[in-house]
This record gives sequence, C-alpha cells and structure tokens, in this order.
Amino acid sequence: MSIDRYRQVVKGGYKFKEPKFKTSVPKPTESDYSAGFIYRYFAQKTNDIKSPIFEVDLKNFSKLNSNPYYIVTSIKWRISGNLEPIYDNFGNIKYKSVADSNRLSIMSVQNDIKNLKLYLPNLLQFHK
Repeated sequence: MSIDRYRQVVKGGYKFKEPKFKTSVPKPTESDYSAGFIYRYFAQKTNDIKSPIFEVDLKNFSKLNSNPYYIVTSIKWRISGNLEPIYDNFGNIKYKSVADSNRLSIMSVQNDIKNLKLYLPNLLQFHK
C-alpha cells in the first residue's frame, strides 16, 4: 500500500477500538456442584490461532460474540461425578468419568479455538 493511500485511509476516520474486557475464572457455587457442571466461556483473537486464550464471564462473552475480531466459544464443564467410568454388566461404559466428559467438551469446540486443550490441561479443575 502506498503512503498516500495509507494517509487517505487514516484520514477517513476509521479507528479500530480494542474491546475492553476482563478475564474471569469461574467460582462454582454449591448449587453448581449439585447440578454437576458449569458453563465456561472463552475468547481468542480471530486472526492468530497462537494468540492467548482468555476465559471470560457470560457478560463479556456476549459482548465479544458480536465482535468480528474475536472467536468465542463455551463448553459445559463437569465439576462433580465419578473419577472413574462406570460400566454396565456387558462391559459398556454406562457413565463417563469427569475427565473424559471434560475432554469431550474441549474436543467438541476445537474447530473454534484449536489450542483450548493447552489452556485447560487439568481436566479435573474445580472437581469436588
């Protein structure tokens, strides 16, 4: 791009404003533990899959969802349940372990945010 064209674009008055938001780590409540899960919300810049991943609350998730410069996704994260899978009489898995469920949640959104599994290495985070 020529310098003259650049100056024209800048004079045009378009200014990109970086959205302001805070990262947020969930704090599960007793009612969340009774339900057995929480929803977790994540955002990452659209143009760089190696950019940092941010965990945000629902309010910031909604705000960033309409921003074309960010990819957002949410997952259902199990926080209570069995640490080992439970099998039926035929050897089939009847109930997945908490870690398996959380791994599947991460895998279900890997097309949105590819490196989310690196951001969430502890599949038992918040488990009680």
